[in-house]
Amino acid sequence: MAIPKMPKEFWADQEWGFKNHTELLKRYQDKWIAIVNKKVVAAGSDLAKVEKLAQKKTGKKYIPVMFVESGSHIY
Repeated sequence: MAIPKMPKEFWADQEWGFKNHTELLKRYQDKWIAIVNKKVVAAGSDLAKVEKLAQKKTGKKYIPVMFVESGSHIY
């Protein structure tokens, strides 16, 4: 099975998410977020639901999703 090649936009959106973690933390603390065009298009506590909603809203197959960690979780 071949690994799909992610579009450049995917990587740009993911990088934007990492760079803006502090700002995202204010609104999406301990939530999953999906990012398209450097905007949060879906957010919530359930990863699968966030992915599904983001795909439905944007029609895109590959969307970066990240957990906005507050630092309060213990692993």
